[in-house]
Amino acid sequence: MAKARLKIIYRSNSHAPLWVVAERSGVWEKNGLTVDTSPQLVREKAVESIKAGHVDLISGNHHNLYVRNANQGEDFVHLAQATNNWTENKLIVAQGIRSVQQLRGKKIVADKLSSHAGLNIWLFLRQQGLDVDRGDVELVELRGSSEERWKRVLSGEFAGTFVTIPHDTRAAAAGAHTITVRAIPMIRGVTLTTTMSFVKGNEEEVKRLVRGFVDAIHFFIVQKQDTLEILKEHAAPILHLQTDDEVETLYDEWAGSLERKPYPSLEAIANVFQLAVRRNPEIAQYNPLALWDTHYLRELDDSGYIDDLYQKKGGVALPRPMDPH
Repeated sequence: MAKARLKIIYRSNSHAPLWVVAERSGVWEKNGLTVDTSPQLVREKAVESIKAGHVDLISGNHHNLYVRNANQGEDFVHLAQATNNWTENKLIVAQGIRSVQQLRGKKIVADKLSSHAGLNIWLFLRQQGLDVDRGDVELVELRGSSEERWKRVLSGEFAGTFVTIPHDTRAAAAGAHTITVRAIPMIRGVTLTTTMSFVKGNEEEVKRLVRGFVDAIHFFIVQKQDTLEILKEHAAPILHLQTDDEVETLYDEWAGSLERKPYPSLEAIANVFQLAVRRNPEIAQYNPLALWDTHYLRELDDSGYIDDLYQKKGGVALPRPMDPH
């Protein structure tokens, strides 16, 4: 089997754990692929890169492609989804606050409000009955690091901020109170995104990629010690993790979130589409399922390949709570 070469952009370092494990575990070679995710590929906006043919796939672009397909007739498509849950669900709160409802009438500081991270917070609060548009709570944009934001909460300037690991434990060590809130279903993180034009012209490569993607998830979940070593050497510097405990916590969160059969969940699609409509209300009647084509994954699933992976000796993993078909 001749090796095929694919170029993939992941624009957020938060995607790095799965991609570095895939690269170092040998799953691409096993499936006859060479996959380049080097930072040098990021020379322009991801969407423009893929349209120009400079890269083949994007890891991500979750809420901003609906408007392109709906209004401009473009042919972007998602093929598989590694995780279906929001992970920036650690709420650092000011003194005296012990519940989400106690944020009513107060200021919450966040990164760019129109970004995926900012819109996730808007949606979570809305689902908790705290509507920004109604004035129940105020979101304040503060670009910069998570550390700067939680330190401003600690100083009393803001009532709360949402962070990912390891910022929750770092803030707690500095004296902050942390509340782990409901992890709303969400399309985020590693999503295989490309165009139907690419898929139609490279069907064999797409099949290999989807199989390699499944293999990478399996390796991550089942080969814990090998995965931890890869994360310590290659992901920790990217994510600025400082201790082995932080790496272990990162592993646990990923291993607990990864979909063994990487389908999107309906709830996650519905929620991410709300983010898209928030930015572009005119696409409210667009069917968000039209952006998804999981039939290559379904073919692999129906063949028994994925079930067989987890039934191998030493490869038994915890069952998932829901099967998509």
